[in-house]
Amino acid sequence: MALAREGVNFENIKRDAKIEAVLNHVISQDVEIAHLKDEQFEMSNEIKGHKETISKLEDDIQLLKKEKRWNMLWRNSLEEDIAKRQVFLAIVFLINIIFTYFMSQ
Repeated sequence: MALAREGVNFENIKRDAKIEAVLNHVISQDVEIAHLKDEQFEMSNEIKGHKETISKLEDDIQLLKKEKRWNMLWRNSLEEDIAKRQVFLAIVFLINIIFTYFMSQ
């Protein structure tokens, strides 16, 4: 009753308390939104980094495939050269044996 005589309005106090609670909630939501935006930005940067890494790896794979093809062509060329030299050396060896045979006769 003493409060009523002094002109304290409980409805105004309740309304002010509700407004303060809503305001605190809005502020906490703003802080949470800012935090989520920071996380989103960090994730976006991580995704960009991963995409760059993937792109570099794909480029490396392409280079390795080209190098593998080149190595295969080079190896085939070497094998052909070796085969030709083996045939040539076999012919020279046979000629040498025949020549040695006729020289000994």
